Amino acid sequence: MDTSGYRSKADRKDTLNTLSYITPHLRPGDTVLDVGCGPGNVAWEIMQSHDGHVLAVDVVDYRRRELPHFALYDGVSLPFADASCDVVVVGFMLHHVPNEMKPAVLAELRRVTRRRLIVLEDTPRNALDRYFNRRHGEAFRKKIGSSAGYGFFALEEWKQVFEVNSLSVVDALPIGRFSRDWQQPFARSCFVLEPAR
Repeated sequence: MDTSGYRSKADRKDTLNTLSYITPHLRPGDTVLDVGCGPGNVAWEIMQSHDGHVLAVDVVDYRRRELPHFALYDGVSLPFADASCDVVVVGFMLHHVPNEMKPAVLAELRRVTRRRLIVLEDTPRNALDRYFNRRHGEAFRKKIGSSAGYGFFALEEWKQVFEVNSLSVVDALPIGRFSRDWQQPFARSCFVLEPAR
């Protein structure tokens, strides 16, 4: 495992920007779960400043960080008890889930979330956004050797998906197009959700 950290300055910038949407929701001692942790940068950064447990899962292991509480999972069933995670973070992962599987994935996220579910997602606003989202979806499928579908939604569509799946939208915040890199000016949003019980 390459544990040197970030691949680029843009990667670090994107991680720190992502953290700016998460950290206001953390309380001392919270258990935080990063679902679809990818290289592990977000979970690793949370571990550096947070005194609670930080857990991470993904369907493939391509971490660049050593995460003591990492597990592989099947993409649906999370290996945690009901309401066992105070804050669950899903960073730019749900669009990789085939649309027909999104309800099961969201039900599982709702099940393990005690207080807050923070979802960061690409939210295309025009044809160019949709083109780049499609290219990203195709490239990621190739990277992980999968032929499964994927699905990107606009901001209002995501809100409807969350509400239908018993997740209350507390807030929906736009993420600046250039918060990642000037070469990737994608429309993205942060959704702060609470499980309806």
